[in-house]
Amino acid sequence: MVEKIAVAIVDDAELIVAGVQALLAPFEDTIDIVSARVGRVGPTKADLALVDATGPLDAGLLRVREVLDLGTVSQVALYSWRVSDEAVQAYLSAGASGVVSKSSTAEEMQKAIQLIHEGQQVVHVFPAVVAPGCEGLAEELSERDVQILSLAAKGFDNAEIGEQLFLAESTVKTYVKRLYQTLGVHTRAQAVMRAVEMGLTPHHPGT
Repeated sequence: MVEKIAVAIVDDAELIVAGVQALLAPFEDTIDIVSARVGRVGPTKADLALVDATGPLDAGLLRVREVLDLGTVSQVALYSWRVSDEAVQAYLSAGASGVVSKSSTAEEMQKAIQLIHEGQQVVHVFPAVVAPGCEGLAEELSERDVQILSLAAKGFDNAEIGEQLFLAESTVKTYVKRLYQTLGVHTRAQAVMRAVEMGLTPHHPGT
């Protein structure tokens, strides 16, 4: 009988947590999802924690240390839509065993988990990924637009976004309404998914 790899999934967005969990579901013979959380890693015993790396470099480094300091997780791998080479090296130096892409196929993700569990260091290549038809759209978004999209993807409502960015809720509503028009969508969920398709980071559109 093959010993399963106990994996914990952590992300700030419920949509991503559920997506990664579904992505790995076909490999239940070798991978056991022991925890799937929105927010921080809890006191879960796992072989590997897949932890969201979206956000400032310091935040990613803090996540690595938080997981390893638990003493119940053997290895941690950060995963994100896009990570700079400098950030990758910083994460690995902090103790991460790998940095993997959220755009990975199910097979690529499973393979990365297997290799990391076997003691290998895994780093995916992070090309700029933009869905067909979205190439020029990213250029129409401002830095503030991308910040608001990023917070919306984490589940923040307009009032909470305003608190984070020191904006009035009415101002946030105006930004959101304009974003819907620019992105050609009608709901918050559609706006977030369009941003993902465009390959946006929380810091700068289309780069």
